[in-house]
Amino acid sequence: MTRLHRNRDIVVLLLLFVGLGLAYSIINPLHEATDELRHYRFVRYIVVNKSLPVQGQEACRFQSHHPPLFYALGAVASGWVDAGEDLCRTPPANRFWAYRFAEVGVDNKNQYLHGPEEAFPWRGEALAAHLIRALNVLIGAGAVWATWATGRAIWPRRRALALGGAAFVAFNPMFLYMAGAINNDILAAFSGSAILLASVRLLRDPQGLSRRWGLLFGLLYGIALLSKFNMAAAGLLIAVAATYVAWRRRQWRRWPEVGLLSLAVAALLAGWWFVRNQMLYGEPTGFRTVTELWGARDPLQSLPLAIFELPAAWSTLWGRFGFGQIPLPQVLYDALAWIVLLGLAGALISVARRRRDTATIFLGLLFLNVVLSFAVLFNYMLVSPAGAMGRFFFPGLPALSLLTFYGLSRLAAGLKTVAGVDSDRLLAWLANGAMLALSLVALLGYLAPAYARPPAFPADAEPPNAVDASFAGLATLRGYELDARSLEPGQPLEVSLYWEVEKQPPGDFLLFLHLIDEAGTVVAQRDTHPGTGAFPTSHWQPGQRFVDTLSVYVPETAYTPETATVYVGLYAPTYRLAISGPQGEDWGDALALGEVALEPAAQQGPERALPNPTAQNFEDEWLLRGYEYNARVLAPGDVFRVTLYWTAADHATTQSERHPVVELQLLDDAGIVRGSMEHPLPDEAVSASAPTPSVHDLSLGRDLPAGAYRVRLVLHDEPGGKRLHILAPEGHFAAQHLDLARIRIEP
Repeated sequence: MTRLHRNRDIVVLLLLFVGLGLAYSIINPLHEATDELRHYRFVRYIVVNKSLPVQGQEACRFQSHHPPLFYALGAVASGWVDAGEDLCRTPPANRFWAYRFAEVGVDNKNQYLHGPEEAFPWRGEALAAHLIRALNVLIGAGAVWATWATGRAIWPRRRALALGGAAFVAFNPMFLYMAGAINNDILAAFSGSAILLASVRLLRDPQGLSRRWGLLFGLLYGIALLSKFNMAAAGLLIAVAATYVAWRRRQWRRWPEVGLLSLAVAALLAGWWFVRNQMLYGEPTGFRTVTELWGARDPLQSLPLAIFELPAAWSTLWGRFGFGQIPLPQVLYDALAWIVLLGLAGALISVARRRRDTATIFLGLLFLNVVLSFAVLFNYMLVSPAGAMGRFFFPGLPALSLLTFYGLSRLAAGLKTVAGVDSDRLLAWLANGAMLALSLVALLGYLAPAYARPPAFPADAEPPNAVDASFAGLATLRGYELDARSLEPGQPLEVSLYWEVEKQPPGDFLLFLHLIDEAGTVVAQRDTHPGTGAFPTSHWQPGQRFVDTLSVYVPETAYTPETATVYVGLYAPTYRLAISGPQGEDWGDALALGEVALEPAAQQGPERALPNPTAQNFEDEWLLRGYEYNARVLAPGDVFRVTLYWTAADHATTQSERHPVVELQLLDDAGIVRGSMEHPLPDEAVSASAPTPSVHDLSLGRDLPAGAYRVRLVLHDEPGGKRLHILAPEGHFAAQHLDLARIRIEP
């Protein structure tokens, strides 16, 4: 009891972690976490077939390239559940998933449509999945404990350092999220933290190397290799710790004995896996087959791309949920970066001041673990398109957390002498409180809303702009609200729809919002499941009332000034639902909600006073500053004239040998090109520092069918040359073409 009382802080921390991990697991719908569906299939394959899957021989995608330890544990935990034997069953997909992928928000963040079969009390597949998730939470608790125990072993007289360091693991939102999902990354983190703990305790052992350590390291390394193949790098950490002890205590005769014993035990545990890979795939890791099935990068060419992806890896280390489509605000990632940098700087300063201190070797071991884990992550980024995932760094997270907190404590050490404050304990409580708050904010402020149904409104409420429009007798639109009456290109219009369900819809109807301009063309449109993906019509029940809020963005190249009418409707793949008024009057199949004025964007700098001003950057060579048409409504046989306004980029390369070519295409609704032309940019536009026009005429065919057409602009670097990419403001490639405003052809 005395020992439990002495360690009550870590007991409370572990209980909080388990509670939060289960909360993340319950709130996160099934299979929304990265690759969870394929990890789950691996587990169920073992349950059903009593064997391991073989890469390339599965009927659908599995994670069968991974070592089997986690999946075998999951099979033990869930094997008694009758979850059905259709291993390739996939939940209904949300076709509008990942709309505006990288934005913070709740719009179509769910990859799948989730029904009542996932609700509590769980049964079948839901029960099996949640049992495996609960197992993973317990494994994550083991990693948190090992982090704390490592801190206690390094700083036995400074208990608060261990608690503060463990907080950065326990309350890391991404670690909690992945612990509450089905994956092998948490087991890899536990394996890595266990090896780190054993290495630190070896350094503390007054007897130094012994066969006991050879057995222990062999056991831990074998478990690590069966957890995830990237844990092979942990062998270097073991080797460094053992070599240092052999040098320090002059135990060179025991050094090879311990090393060989460790390798022998690890080979007994995990060697069969590599032999199996050799027999099945022709090499011991099976990684070559992974690249053949999943694709790979050329590491000699992908270095710039991997460096560019480092911010994504950082954000996914701390909290970027799903497949990355549910981010936290950038300020949180920046704040965590500063905290970690300050902590590492403090730790490095301490190492520099204590070069001969015995504690330096422990800090060096932590730094080595961080470097090894980062090297594994970055190497994977070089060879895999899916490599920029912070979870691949989880084995190094305990070391990074301990270093960060230790460094912060060194920077705050002056509080002890100035104010007499126990800075270690104060920082520990601050770290736990701040990280706990972060994990709760991430859970309740970002993860839960991303999958929540739209809010309800009471029966006696009076919705704004009451219309009482019935959609085929299935649901009635009681009212609506537009958040703006004028918009500029690039801005969103937020529309709130007040629905009341009358009958159970027979399937999933889709919702559309259209902005139609005076020329009769679609300026902007949104198509989605109601509830922005979280509340499809197949889940509606009579009597439900809810407010569905969604946004439609006006394109940056929209034609202005114009007046656009907002229309809403519901449709199936081949037809729209009929709309009727309160007295049964026929209102067609698209309901007009109101008008919005499309105003020119605020004009500054070189685009001042240009028509339809914009700023489209073609590979830092040429900038499109604006454009205009001779007409928006034309007839077959007319000449369609497009005037483009260009400047050269301020830091563009010399243009003397460059001959850019403009290509204009006219595309119908099916994407078929109905007319095109190519024309070189005039010399005065190629190198102009002020907006300079280039005029391009496209003769319309006399047999051109009536209807609306997209106008697409493509810029080639030279006649017959490659298409130039348009750069996003962040600098990455956005597209190889630019769609301008549509035109309409009328007889």
